[in-house]
Amino acid sequence: MPTDNATLTPARLVQLFQTHRTLLVAPAIAGAVLAALSTFVLPRDWKAVQGLVIRSDAAGYTEQRLGKFTDLSEMKTVQETLLELARSQSVVTAVLTEVLGQEPSRQDIADFRDKLRLTPPGGAEFGKTEVFYIGVLNPNRDLAIALVKALTRQLDLRLNELRDERAGSMVAEVERSVDIARQQLHLQAERLAAYEGGIGADLIELRHLTSPGGGQSELSQKVLAIDADRRRYAERRSQNEALLAELQEAKNDPKRLLATPDALLNSQPALRRLKNGLVDAQLAVARTAGTRTMDHPLVVSARHAQEAVQRELVLELPTAIAGVELELEVAERREAELASQIETLRARSASLASQRSQYAELVATVEGQTAVLEKSLKQLADAKAALAGANSSSLLAPIDSVDTGAHPVGAGRTTVTAAGGLAGLLLGATLVFVLYAPRPEPAPATVNRTAATSPAAAARPNPTSTTNGRVTPAAAPAPDPRTRREALPLTTVSTIVTPQVRSLGA
Repeated sequence: MPTDNATLTPARLVQLFQTHRTLLVAPAIAGAVLAALSTFVLPRDWKAVQGLVIRSDAAGYTEQRLGKFTDLSEMKTVQETLLELARSQSVVTAVLTEVLGQEPSRQDIADFRDKLRLTPPGGAEFGKTEVFYIGVLNPNRDLAIALVKALTRQLDLRLNELRDERAGSMVAEVERSVDIARQQLHLQAERLAAYEGGIGADLIELRHLTSPGGGQSELSQKVLAIDADRRRYAERRSQNEALLAELQEAKNDPKRLLATPDALLNSQPALRRLKNGLVDAQLAVARTAGTRTMDHPLVVSARHAQEAVQRELVLELPTAIAGVELELEVAERREAELASQIETLRARSASLASQRSQYAELVATVEGQTAVLEKSLKQLADAKAALAGANSSSLLAPIDSVDTGAHPVGAGRTTVTAAGGLAGLLLGATLVFVLYAPRPEPAPATVNRTAATSPAAAARPNPTSTTNGRVTPAAAPAPDPRTRREALPLTTVSTIVTPQVRSLGA
């Protein structure tokens, strides 16, 4: 098989580079020289870095540790605010004016913002730690340090000014809130005072009804005490009515008095003693008559004593009846009086109950306005404390001094020169490959050896056809698939084809 001259083997590639080594090496040398020159023309930037620690406001935060943020979102918000302040027009202008000694242009401000860096500590996420770093890039090391120092100072001043402005606006806003709360409280207190003045002596009872502590009020205790007295007089009236009925029956039958309970006679001590005396006399007669005859003087004397006691008892009955009637009348009047007092107290209680809801609403309104005023006063105290601390303290604390490192940032001269030489070498290799790499040759033509060597086929003219006055050769017959076809050299093909073309022309 013949070798394909278009194949680029590693050996041929090396040979190609050796042959055209000048074209390969010249761009590499030129690239290295240009890169080395660029390191002298284009200066490298120094990065001055200042570490800072930020804390939270201590004033007005009594429920948390002093100087600590409540959560990470608050700390992230503060650091984002610092980033915006560092890039703000006023801070950048003040920094450049302080360092450069003149008013900066817009391009100077834009360049400073492009070279400003605010980064978290290594490995941390921005806003997750109280430490962050401020960095500035500048070709001059001393100027970079001065810019970072000025930026830290101006950032602290601007942050304090912002805190002062915010605290001042908060104080003004809260003072208006306090004034409005005081006016509302004064108005509601006047309404409550007018309402309490119309209640009068029952104000204590009404306050007790609206008190969250609850319990039994003085009015309720009075009602219970009077009701107890009324029940006692009602019981006494019932006893006197029963006693009066017994005494009236005893006028006709004195013996009924002996069956009267002692509880009914508690209010008539004389009548009770006569009753007991009559019982004793009857016992004495029975005891004496049991051992003696009825005519015996002792028996007669005992009977006379019994009769005398019975007569005294009968004589005492009208007086006792009059006393019971009088006591019954007094008890009835007292019971009616106590019932009237109870009704009066209950009416007062019902009236107070109807006024309770409105009074409770007024009291709740006053208490709510008092709570609002207390809250506003606390907020005012916190805002004034924040205003006082805005200019007396700083939230930023530097960590050590400004550091620039031992070398400027970016690639060194050796690295840049090597990179330029490598780029030139790649360019030279590309030129060598494009200009001098071998090209692929066209595929060799194939002919039918049987047709070419047959004299009959060579002598036989090819049929032609006429189309629009032009003579065109007819299509060649389809080759026999059984005929073996081989690739012949180009000289052999020309030797075979030329006589046929000449005969076709004749």
